[in-house]
Amino acid sequence: MNYEFYADVFFLTNFYLDFLAVYMVGRILNQKKKVLRYLICCALGSLAGCILFLVFQNYDLYLLCVHFIVNPGMVFGCFFPAKKGIYGKAFCLMYFVILLLGGSMEWLYVTIAGRRYYELCLLFTSVPVLLFLYILRRKNKSVQTFYSVLLEHGEKKVTFIALYDTGNRLIDPYIKKPVHIISEEIWEALGGKQDFATRLIPFSSVGCKQGMLEAFGIDRIKIKADEKIYEISPAILAVAGQEIFANRAYQMILNGESIEKGNENGICT
Repeated sequence: MNYEFYADVFFLTNFYLDFLAVYMVGRILNQKKKVLRYLICCALGSLAGCILFLVFQNYDLYLLCVHFIVNPGMVFGCFFPAKKGIYGKAFCLMYFVILLLGGSMEWLYVTIAGRRYYELCLLFTSVPVLLFLYILRRKNKSVQTFYSVLLEHGEKKVTFIALYDTGNRLIDPYIKKPVHIISEEIWEALGGKQDFATRLIPFSSVGCKQGMLEAFGIDRIKIKADEKIYEISPAILAVAGQEIFANRAYQMILNGESIEKGNENGICT
């Protein structure tokens, strides 16, 4: 049996499905890279697949190259730099998503459309991805809550709005306590370098793989949440650049363990 090979259809189909897969995996693993990078890596991966298909007469050899060279390279290019464990997770998740998307495409094209409207069926495979991303976005919003916070140190008290972000898991490596991030404005209101001795602690975030923050301790933090006051005493704060808090309603990012640590130290109602 002979088959006709349409390089443009082959390229666009693989490029489209690969992009949907890596974009979805990036959101699942919270790897916020630029969309342009995804587009370039997926385009290069699809182009490499086309070339290998035309060059290799042995189909098994083509599959080996695609699965163990092209696709891992595409994943690495999309998510670099990242922790070592991320690449393995991304690779497995991408294949899982690709299988779901490919199965959906085949079902729509063969069963529903009767082998017609190929482009339309391909387009509709994005619907479950968009739905999933919408649900994920709503879920992420639900874990980011704003609380009224009071910082106390000696005679000084500062009250403002803070963001409770479960994604902030920064730990002071010296005393193993959660670190809460404040703006330079709050830092100055507490007294700044004149009143506190600081130490540098390492951190990593999106856009900054390795960095250092000035950290210091204060007497206590009081968090008003759910009509209760959660107290953390003593507490560790770190100062971040003002650009993080520019045009924001909050001036502090609470550690994801804030409420848990507050529970450990008791709840004052």
